[in-house]
Amino acid sequence: MIITIWVNDILLFTTTIKLKNKAIADVESEWEITDLGTPTKIVGIELAISADTISISLSSYINSILAKEGLDQCNAVSTPLDPHIILVPNLEGNIGDQSNAYARLLGKLQYITNATQPDIAYAVNRLASYTANPSLQHTTVLKQVLRYLNGTKSHCITYKTLPDKVDFFMGYADAAYANADEGWSMTGYVFLAGDGAITWSLKKQILTALSSTQAEYVVLLEASHEACWLRNLYTELGLLKEDMLTMIKGDNNGLIALARNPQFHKGTKHIEV
Repeated sequence: MIITIWVNDILLFTTTIKLKNKAIADVESEWEITDLGTPTKIVGIELAISADTISISLSSYINSILAKEGLDQCNAVSTPLDPHIILVPNLEGNIGDQSNAYARLLGKLQYITNATQPDIAYAVNRLASYTANPSLQHTTVLKQVLRYLNGTKSHCITYKTLPDKVDFFMGYADAAYANADEGWSMTGYVFLAGDGAITWSLKKQILTALSSTQAEYVVLLEASHEACWLRNLYTELGLLKEDMLTMIKGDNNGLIALARNPQFHKGTKHIEV
């Protein structure tokens, strides 16, 4: 039996109906609760549950945002961010206002990113750099993200039962070396279980990487931290054996060579520190 709690919402997972009924009775003996049966929504996230799959999405939430912005009938686009547009600071000299409509809308997109749509993480991250003083360019790009969501709002993350899968979960780690407009490298990773993404992150690196290999090595470190946390969680839940390895995949040859043989020489001395 696993009980997850978010403020006053509870999700209950059990292996048998008998155990489920006992768990509900135990909780009811202490608190007043309402049993809503098989869940269809939790903290705004919609759930579609079948015998061997669970899918999550935020289609209703996205529809409400599009309707409020007058974009529910807009034409969809295939990418959340145009790679040919270079975002620049607002040069009009306006006084920054973090309570502006741009900031509020960006906050809603941040929730969508964290909950069910890692595919807009980079666009939201880039636009967040201009929250305090957005220009017309930033607002226009923000509307493109909404148009992208209008075309992908029916998409969802689906988790499947995979009884024959040896590794319970695995991860992918990647970096974009000096890829942002300011020259910062970007760190990104995603972990999958049941063929669906369970946790992900994308952010600027806090140090200035001197090579693509160093940028990739840093993202591998970040992904390893997340893997350790997930391993502790799944081991505590009894779903993972401690001797089972966790695979994290990367695609940089220099990173892979350094991870296999961390030689200490002048080209990697700063990475060692």
